[in-house]
Amino acid sequence: MHFFNKYLSNPILAGLFLALLTLFFQFSRIPLEIVGGLEKKGPLFILILGIIIGAFISSCVFKEFSIKFPSKIEFLKSIIAGILMGLGAALALGCNIGGFYTSTINLSASGIVMMGGILIGILIGTKYLIWEIQRFSQRGGIKIYIKNIEKIGIFIGLGIFLFLILKIPYYKNVLIISIIFGFFTQRSRFCMANAFREPFISGETLMLKSFIFSLIIAMAGTIFLKYQNFIEPYFYVNPTFIWGSLIGGIIFGIGMILADACALSSFWKLGEGQIKLLIVIILFGFTFSICKYYLNILNVWEKGYLGKKIYLPEYFTYPGTFFFIIGILLLLILFVEWNKRSKKFIVKI
Repeated sequence: MHFFNKYLSNPILAGLFLALLTLFFQFSRIPLEIVGGLEKKGPLFILILGIIIGAFISSCVFKEFSIKFPSKIEFLKSIIAGILMGLGAALALGCNIGGFYTSTINLSASGIVMMGGILIGILIGTKYLIWEIQRFSQRGGIKIYIKNIEKIGIFIGLGIFLFLILKIPYYKNVLIISIIFGFFTQRSRFCMANAFREPFISGETLMLKSFIFSLIIAMAGTIFLKYQNFIEPYFYVNPTFIWGSLIGGIIFGIGMILADACALSSFWKLGEGQIKLLIVIILFGFTFSICKYYLNILNVWEKGYLGKKIYLPEYFTYPGTFFFIIGILLLLILFVEWNKRSKKFIVKI
């Protein structure tokens, strides 16, 4: 089991799975956006269910499942985090997966800008965490361990899976793939909040490299699909460059730090029993829907108040855009590696 777990725990494997999953949705002309699954039923909603089930099975198999109730301060942070993540995603027209990851692989300038906004938001959120740790006790919360859950949990998870397979007439392939994905992400603790935060706290860069590796693979596949006209060029190029993505990214980044989870990791953490993330997810989805509704009423996107669509190949060509984005990601890797050695921007908590 230890040998098996060693390889499953590698976030690079989860990053590869994310890239392949994204390309599967791209080929089906469905942009991968986690928050989209909270709004309406469909393949993205099935994806979310599968991630939760897969994470539940994984945490039971490796004896990590317990029902975890947050402390008072974490409960308050979950409320604020859910609201901020919903507001940020509404402004950027996507969460960290849709607004940054999927937008970037579709060669939209707004994706790169949201990455910058998320980085700024994470640094602001990390500063707050330092202030909080210095002034408030970090103890509290309740863990409830269920007797023999590691023995029966896998059968519960498989039972839910079989029930859904029988009851859901469509998207059975999505359910199967997403359960496997949930298993991998829980094992590797795959989380964009940690990926962007840890280089400035512990100096750890493996999670960030895993996301960048994943993004490059998904972007190469998407360029092929667009070049061969499997999907139209402006597929998932949102009118949020520059202010919607930047402001939304900052707000979303702060929310991720308070939640200690990104949009994706919120679901696998819920699957392993973290009640804090249930609160985050509910408020995340509710706030996103409300804010998006009123932004549409105000015709924000049509009037260009928060930006416009910028499709990078129109300026750099497909090869030029590919290497332009890789150049930005390479600079980010060089910076965090330099910081890991020099410790110039390492924040001690």
